[in-house]
Amino acid sequence: MIRDVMVWLDGSVSDDIRLAAVAEIARRFESQVTGLFLNPLPLPAPVDGDVAGVLTTAELMECAREAGDRTEELLARRLKQLERPVEIRRFDVLPGDVVEKAAREARSADTFVALRPDGAKDLERLVEGVLFGSGRHIYLVPGSEQPTISFDRILIAWNGSREAARALAESLPFLQQASEVTVVVVTDHPIAEEEATTGADAINHLKHHGIDAALHHIESDNREIGERLIAEAERRKCNLIVLGGYSHSRLRERLLGGVTYDLLHEAPVPLLMAH
Repeated sequence: MIRDVMVWLDGSVSDDIRLAAVAEIARRFESQVTGLFLNPLPLPAPVDGDVAGVLTTAELMECAREAGDRTEELLARRLKQLERPVEIRRFDVLPGDVVEKAAREARSADTFVALRPDGAKDLERLVEGVLFGSGRHIYLVPGSEQPTISFDRILIAWNGSREAARALAESLPFLQQASEVTVVVVTDHPIAEEEATTGADAINHLKHHGIDAALHHIESDNREIGERLIAEAERRKCNLIVLGGYSHSRLRERLLGGVTYDLLHEAPVPLLMAH
């Protein structure tokens, strides 16, 4: 069950979108909610005998902490409006420590809620850090507008990999609330006979958990797999996509592999991802 929901909060207007998702998840699962607020501190100036520079850095640090106090008070008030057991975890951290701290804190939650990356480098690093470093799943909400949060129709992207299996296991509490679950297997060529049963094992596993799911194979039709998954989710009017998060260490400039990257940046509905 989803008993502990953690949500990334920063005091911006985007908190409205994240908290709307959290409110529905917490209501459905009667969850405790933890707001994670990582208050950024300025980088210290190099110590080279410049006393004035050191004093300026100290003043900037104090201003950052005071600003953090005000934001923390605001966030505490907003969390109380959820009418659930809540707490706020506030840490004053240097910019380089944000990702590691977020991943470490997410390990003590059942689900971590954040916005889907929209091209902002820092946010993308945060998502990557939690996805690959927490051992938990991450629930990503589109940031363009407040989406309708529902788990009625769920699409599972399946390829039989370890990452897909991890995402499937992490999504079970959500799947058990769905009225329609579809396991989708995408191939980039006509389906061979030995591939026709790909996904049947996932269907049987879900059946053992009391979840009635349908299996659907589709060809990529010369389109990217991520694009086909998004089109299929839209066709079926799905409100959640479940998939594994894949990393390609050789691509230093893009830690997230093709399908993962495409869905992270283009999916019109929330994503549940695990690695």
